[in-house]
Amino acid sequence: MSSALRSKKIIIPAAVLAVGGVGVGAAALTMQEGVAAETVLDCGTFNFPKCSNSDKQFDDSFVESAPAVTERAVGGFGGQADCTPERTPVVFVHGNADRATNWDSDITGPVGDRPVAPLSVYDEFRAAGYSGCELFGLTYLSEADQKVPQDNYHEPDGYAEILDFVDAVRDYTGSEQVNIVSHSFGVSMSMAAMTWDAETRGGDGWHRVERFVNIAGGLRGLGSCRVVGYANPIAKTCGSQNVFGEYVFGFHPDGAGYANNDWTGAEGPRSLRSMPALHPEVAFYTISAGAYDQVHCTPNDRFEDCAQGALFEPSDNVRAQIDVGTGTPAAHIDNDLADGAIFNMAAGDLDGVGHFKAKNNTGRILVEMLGTECRQAECTATYESGPAVPVAPL
Repeated sequence: MSSALRSKKIIIPAAVLAVGGVGVGAAALTMQEGVAAETVLDCGTFNFPKCSNSDKQFDDSFVESAPAVTERAVGGFGGQADCTPERTPVVFVHGNADRATNWDSDITGPVGDRPVAPLSVYDEFRAAGYSGCELFGLTYLSEADQKVPQDNYHEPDGYAEILDFVDAVRDYTGSEQVNIVSHSFGVSMSMAAMTWDAETRGGDGWHRVERFVNIAGGLRGLGSCRVVGYANPIAKTCGSQNVFGEYVFGFHPDGAGYANNDWTGAEGPRSLRSMPALHPEVAFYTISAGAYDQVHCTPNDRFEDCAQGALFEPSDNVRAQIDVGTGTPAAHIDNDLADGAIFNMAAGDLDGVGHFKAKNNTGRILVEMLGTECRQAECTATYESGPAVPVAPL
């Protein structure tokens, strides 16, 4: 078992519980240390926005297989001794200011009159039958980086971290490919990593990927970065493409304020939104919070296209793009000045689904996307915790 000190969870597939007459919400049962049980990712106590448990929850068998990668990693999880993968392994890549352990975050409340999502993202996969040797996650931001999200931008050192982890998972599992589930900053970091690799390490980096899920990624840049500016030293995450390094960039929209950014632009080999058409062998999926996403649609965002920010351009291999946003729209004016602002900065996450609950709330959809051949609305067949509407870019 992993050397991390934590409680252990027994994961019982939901179908087994249903036969026994127990509700699906009981699918994750916690046992104390010392009880014979399989070691899996465990959040511990969830105090929004982070889990309390250990950053590193790698199984010893994975540590032994990839000592350099697991030692260098700030955190992560995955691996199971005496386990043979039966599915394409999944690699979870977190967003800005986040960490891998949070893929086991508690669900923070109901969405209107809908039932609360019964399980965390990680536990949904476990309940669907995924084993510990099929689920992996990496924390690629240092503890210092997690505290200053405004300073984080896309750069090759981060790409190498992600690529090395993916390759370690492939070596450990014996699988030629992985499925990537990514959120926010992790979406563009993962996509840039695969594209960067194609240019610098020989061969196409996307050959590693079978399916790619984008949750609320900044594919078209962020409208708020137009206001912040493309070279503002106090908000490096909003930078444009670096003129001295084409693989270094921020979330500034292409051409806004005369700033060039091939990654957030509409065309070319680095266009994030157009990447699916360049890699038809990979299946792409999107989960978006649309106009309820407080990162894409901020109070200063005067642009109506903000709700489109996470969408890929149409392509035969873009199998589903689902808008799960609901609740209070982003930039809605409120009367609560306790947070120092007249706007509701949490948007849909306050009482529905916004930027963060688009990740935490949608484990059922993610399982469908990676475990079936679903397209569009078919991928929402088992999701009951909020609205889910298929969308396409305008």
